[in-house]
Amino acid sequence: MNTENIAYQKAIDRLEAHIQGNRAIKVALYARISTDDKQQDPETQLYALRRFCQDANWEIYQEYIDRARAKDYRHRLAWQQLQKDARQRKFKVVLLFDLSRGWRDTRECLNCVEDWFERGIGIKSLKQDIIDTTTSMGKLILQIMAALAEFESAQVSERVAAGMARAKAQGKQIGRKELSIRKTDIYDALRTNQNNIAGAAKKLGCSRAYIYKKLAEGGTTSQSYEEVSDIC
Repeated sequence: MNTENIAYQKAIDRLEAHIQGNRAIKVALYARISTDDKQQDPETQLYALRRFCQDANWEIYQEYIDRARAKDYRHRLAWQQLQKDARQRKFKVVLLFDLSRGWRDTRECLNCVEDWFERGIGIKSLKQDIIDTTTSMGKLILQIMAALAEFESAQVSERVAAGMARAKAQGKQIGRKELSIRKTDIYDALRTNQNNIAGAAKKLGCSRAYIYKKLAEGGTTSQSYEEVSDIC
């Protein structure tokens, strides 16, 4: 066993000893719902997390709640605060209902868990109840699951690439179909909508950026939109 593994095992042993010797440990609860599903309610996750803490006699330090996509870290303000509090060692365990609430990428998950471990902080998932890094076995299971998840992701990527290559070989359209709107139609739409870009875009079924791009290609600037009827 190398020096890094020995140090890592010692961190696990210290965490296990702390939990076994002090049942009323401080725990951070993290819940996240996606903005894509308006029917989701973080209370569904929090209810289960609170019940677990009550049964385990764990003290809830704070509840961190986000309403954002997993990879949208810029808007996951609660997650940012949790990370800040973790660096200050304000709790001993992070409790989630599901690992997907914290991460979508398994490598990010492992990197974060290892960073927390160095600070004496463990992680536990209720849905994946075998994921409990407050124990040596739980950490081993997490590493195995992470490896399998990465393998599965690679397999999916390969299948998608193969499917796209086949579709392309058959002459099928890959991705969004390129728009081809005549400049005269753009000018007509602008004139009909009193030079309003948003109105013209809606009429033509394109984006405002597309109209700006086409006008720029024709040498028309934003200052000359009001003169578009003269151009026509």
